Amino acid sequence: GTADLNTNSNVVNNVYVREEARQQGIARLMMEAVEDSMEKPSTLKLTVMSKNVAAVGLYKKMGFQALGVYGGLDALSSVTPLDFLMEMEKKLD
Repeated sequence: GTADLNTNSNVVNNVYVREEARQQGIARLMMEAVEDSMEKPSTLKLTVMSKNVAAVGLYKKMGFQALGVYGGLDALSSVTPLDFLMEMEKKLD
């Protein structure tokens, strides 16, 4: 799998686990490694497609939140056929 961190903007890009390796906790381990590598306090950000239910669920379990307009869109994502790019972030202490 991969998880690319832009250290200038604290944005994680391209979190990906090959299909045959999914459901084994690899994405969580990668995201935890990203968090561990960052200076604290800081804010870690990412974008995810709203219909990527597994990824959105993982990020929420890890403490990420969809803020502002994205919070409202997140609430609608389960009832709309639209798939949109959602921003999420997590405060790291």
